[in-house]
Amino acid sequence: MDPTIVIGAGVSGLTAAHALAAAGRDVLVLDRRRAPGGRIQSEHRGGFLLEHGPNSMVSPAPAAEALIAELGLAGERIQKGEGVKRRYLVRDGRACALPLDPLGFFSSSFFSVRGRLRLLAEPFIRPQAGDESVADFVSRRFGRELLDYVFDPLVGGLHAGDPRRLSMAALFPRLKALETRYGSVVRGALAVRRGGMDPRFDPRRRQLISFRQGMGALPLRLAGALGPRLRQGVRVESLRARAGGGFRLNVRDGEHMASLRAAGVVLALPAYACARLLAGLSPDAAHALAAIEHPPLAVVGLGYRGADIAHPLDGLGVLTPSCEGRGTLGLLFSSTLFAGRAPPGHALLTAYVGGARAPELAQLPRADLERLVGKEARELLGVRAAPVFCGVRYWRQALPQPNLGHGQRLELLRRLEEQWPGLVVTGNYVGGVSTAACIESARAGAARALAVANPAATISVGRG
Repeated sequence: MDPTIVIGAGVSGLTAAHALAAAGRDVLVLDRRRAPGGRIQSEHRGGFLLEHGPNSMVSPAPAAEALIAELGLAGERIQKGEGVKRRYLVRDGRACALPLDPLGFFSSSFFSVRGRLRLLAEPFIRPQAGDESVADFVSRRFGRELLDYVFDPLVGGLHAGDPRRLSMAALFPRLKALETRYGSVVRGALAVRRGGMDPRFDPRRRQLISFRQGMGALPLRLAGALGPRLRQGVRVESLRARAGGGFRLNVRDGEHMASLRAAGVVLALPAYACARLLAGLSPDAAHALAAIEHPPLAVVGLGYRGADIAHPLDGLGVLTPSCEGRGTLGLLFSSTLFAGRAPPGHALLTAYVGGARAPELAQLPRADLERLVGKEARELLGVRAAPVFCGVRYWRQALPQPNLGHGQRLELLRRLEEQWPGLVVTGNYVGGVSTAACIESARAGAARALAVANPAATISVGRG
C-alpha cells in the first residue's frame, strides 16, 4: 500500500506523522527546509537561549502532554520560574505591575473607577448573534478601557494581531460561547466554575511549561523518532488526485525531480504554502487560504548583565497597548520565565516588533531594531548599559491572522476533506497558533487520515 505523505515538518506535520507511525501506518514526511521545527526554533549562543518562536506551552494540555510522554521528554520538561509573580502592562509610559490572578488583576487600581464600574455592567448588556471583531465584542460587553488595556495588548502579544480585524469567534470562541449560552460572559464564567471547569481553561490550574534546552527540543525529538521517514530539503511542486484514489506528488530534491504516489496526504504547511498546492484540487479553498494574512514579525533577544537593569524582572514580561504608541508589542522576561535562558548574573529579554500593528517596523535593519528595542528597555525597565548579547530573527510571514470570516474558510477546508478522502489539512490556522493547539489539531488530523485508510483504527487526540 502507498504511504501517507505528510508535507511540512513543523510541529503540526511532525506530530501527525508520529501519530500515524505509532498506529502502524507507513508514513513519509517531506519538507523543503533543512532543519525541522517550522516556527519553533531555539538558538543557543554565548550562554543565552533565545526562542525565535514560541517560548512555552500552557498546561494542562492532554494532547501535548501525551506526546511529551510518548517521546520520553517528561524529564526535560520545566515549569515557569518562581520569580514570575506578576504581569506588567504599559500605561502612561510606565510599566505597571498587576497581579497574576484574575480577581486581583481586574480589581487593581491600574483600571479607572469608571472602567471597573463598566465591567460590572457586563451582565446587563444584551447578547448579539453572529461573529464580530474582537474590538467590537470587547468594547460592547466590557467597555473601551478593557479593550485598550487588556485585549489589545493581549492579541498583540499572542497573535501580533489587530483586534479591530480579528474574529472573536475564531480567536476567543469560549468567550463568545458564554455570551451565546448565558447571555453574559461573567454569568457564564460563574456558571461554568460552579459546574466544574475544564482544567485546560481553569486559570487556577494553568501553568507555563517548556524544556531545559528550549522549545526546539520537541521537534528535534519528533524528528529523531521518525528517522529516515523524514526527508528534508525536498520541495513539493504539485499535488493532484489519482483517478483510482490516492494522490500523486511531483517533488524536487536539489536538481532532481521525482513523482511519488500516496494513499493519503496530510498538508501541514503555512496557509499561503498550502494554498499553492491546493489550487488544482479546490480553487475556492486555495483562494480562502491565500487570503489569510501573515504580517511580518521580528524577534529580538537582548542579553544584559543583571546589575545593569533597574527593574526586578519579577514577572512574565511587559505588554504594550497600541494606544501607548510604543515601538514593540512587548518585552518578555525570558530568563525569569524559565531557568537556563541566561548565564549566571545575566538576564535575557525577548522583544517582538511588527505584526499587524506595525508591519513596517518588523523590516527595519538589524542595527535599527537593536536601537529600537534598547530604547524601550531603557525607558520601561531602567536598563543602564548596552547589551552583551543580541540575536535577531526576521519572520517575513509570521503568525496567521484569524480575521473576520475565518470560520467560513475553515468550513471550506472541511468540505475539501469530504470531497477528497485521504486529504487532511492541519496547521496553526486550523485550531489555534499555540503549540498545544497545533499538537491537538495535528493528532485529530492524523486520526482522520487513519480512518480513511482503516476505519477500525483510532488515534487518541488527547482532548481529555
